Amino acid sequence: MGVRRAHCCTIAVLCLAACAPGRASSDTAVEWFRSTTQALYDAVAAGDTAVWDRVLAENCMITTEDGEVLGKPAFLKQMRPLPPGFSGRIRVRDLTVRRAGPAAIVHYWLDETESIFDQRLKTVYVETDVYRRSAGGWKMLAAQLTVVPRDLEPIEVDSGLWPDLEGEYRLNDKATSRYQVFVRDGVLYGGAERATATRLIPLAPLVFFQEGSIHTMIFVRDRSGAVSEVRELHKYNEVRLKRVAGPAERQAP
Repeated sequence: MGVRRAHCCTIAVLCLAACAPGRASSDTAVEWFRSTTQALYDAVAAGDTAVWDRVLAENCMITTEDGEVLGKPAFLKQMRPLPPGFSGRIRVRDLTVRRAGPAAIVHYWLDETESIFDQRLKTVYVETDVYRRSAGGWKMLAAQLTVVPRDLEPIEVDSGLWPDLEGEYRLNDKATSRYQVFVRDGVLYGGAERATATRLIPLAPLVFFQEGSIHTMIFVRDRSGAVSEVRELHKYNEVRLKRVAGPAERQAP
């Protein structure tokens, strides 16, 4: 047992020795990606294309937050310094690297703070980049940027009108799913079930943002002034739900 244990220890030491350079190399690569990515985004506010020109491959493909797909020339051309009255900073965080042969997949989050004539904006993005290593070093082949959804800030409205919105809404008479709207403790809620409904954050008297989602709910009045439907704006589509019951009808057994 002693000889076997000693033999295993020897193998472990040899494995550690063999792996150490690889780990050091990996750590160096991660630090390069971290510092390079931060340098790329430090250059955005100033519209400095030099660092982007060095890092982007000639055939790079970039998908922007607005869904545009740009090659390197078009991407560099649209980079401009922020106009007067604008300022901002983008911080790279939680960057990870996955190696796959000569390629690397770089994933990270971006915290953007922006000031527009003293109005403060905060946005979080998530990005994935693909790099390939060649004799000239790492070059970015592709990048995709996405805005991370968050709840919108409420606008002060007259909550005394909210009872007009209460009731049950359905896609049509045959639909089994429903959307219930109700007031509880002075807060307006909407959802399939009362137990799981989430807050409707007011953006205007008849416009609300569904908490914890990407949905905007717009209540519509008919010619008589009564709320007859709610329209859900979802991924740039509009879904109409007709009001089938008011609050008294919905609560009836």
